[in-house]
Amino acid sequence: MSNDEPEYLKAIKRTQEQRKTGGPLRPEPQSLKGGPPSPAEREATRWAREVGGKEVRIGASITGAKVAILVQPITPFGSPPVTLEGLPSRDALADRIRSAQGAGENILGCFELTTGRPLTAELQEGKVVFTAGQPRQIMKAESPERMIRKAAKQAEELAKSRKSEDRGRGQGGRR
Repeated sequence: MSNDEPEYLKAIKRTQEQRKTGGPLRPEPQSLKGGPPSPAEREATRWAREVGGKEVRIGASITGAKVAILVQPITPFGSPPVTLEGLPSRDALADRIRSAQGAGENILGCFELTTGRPLTAELQEGKVVFTAGQPRQIMKAESPERMIRKAAKQAEELAKSRKSEDRGRGQGGRR
């Protein structure tokens, strides 16, 4: 690639190279720390997609956040995007809820990343009061050794359940 090529041509060539090598076309959301998102961040994203639909935008502020808020601007036309924003504390979340109500934004929900619970926010006597919901099961990353043991066990179970006539073929059940 030469330096005088337009940016769109460079992007097309990069995409073609990725397809040739089998690399990911749409990369997983990386956190600002440089690594993959934490289990709590992944669970918050999963919760946001359940509540706000599949087309949720994940803000960069979710990295390292203690709480998150799911916001949708109120517009007279169309369907505005739903955004998941991260905040450092419940106090900051309460301030964000107050400002969202004044700015014409619809609060779809809140999530506490530290406990893995959705939060319900209510305005009582000028204060925002949070009620925690049921804790969600946060998926922890499995070690490669455990994944290999699980796969070996599944293969063993499949080998036992295969028909005796299929065992000699080596086709894996295809005809």
